[in-house]
Amino acid sequence: MSISSSANDRKRIAVTRAKETSIASPITLSERSITGLALIRIFVGYLWFQQLFWKMPPNFAGLYPYIIRESQHTIIPGYGYILQHTFLSGCSSLHSTSGCTLFVPLAAGVWIAELIVATSLMFGVFTRFGAILGTVLAAQLYVGLAYSDWYWTYGMLVQLCLVLTAIPTGRRLGVDQWLAPRLQAAASSNRFARFVSWFA
Repeated sequence: MSISSSANDRKRIAVTRAKETSIASPITLSERSITGLALIRIFVGYLWFQQLFWKMPPNFAGLYPYIIRESQHTIIPGYGYILQHTFLSGCSSLHSTSGCTLFVPLAAGVWIAELIVATSLMFGVFTRFGAILGTVLAAQLYVGLAYSDWYWTYGMLVQLCLVLTAIPTGRRLGVDQWLAPRLQAAASSNRFARFVSWFA
């Protein structure tokens, strides 16, 4: 009786260890896969970079019609109201930014955020931070423009940025490849380095 009971215990322990191993073992990407994802990262960064040129400073006039469309075709009730009372506050025309008190500073913030995303993703500098910011910007575009453009356009951009958030693609073909090991080495003695190392 005691022999079969200990044999059963060994089987249970072996099954438990097998389950723990299968749950805890990380998925390792091949060199080809991570390089492919790095190329996708560069492509998405270039997409954000290219979108900077039709809404250039100092007046960001190209952005204005899109903000108008977002305020009219939003998929979340109340979002149009927020845009009308921030970006479009005081605007007297649907065709020009005259009278808009907050449009230029808020548009400058959007433009700078998109520049940060583009730079981060193209050069692989704090890639996860750039991808998180890209996810937020793409989600905002999805909420505002999904009904006025092809429904899936911004949804796909959100998903691409989420993938780039999950996987540190800047560690291949990017500055993070050099930066990450140095931050991880400093992480043992520095909390800030430990926090920042996740973004590289």
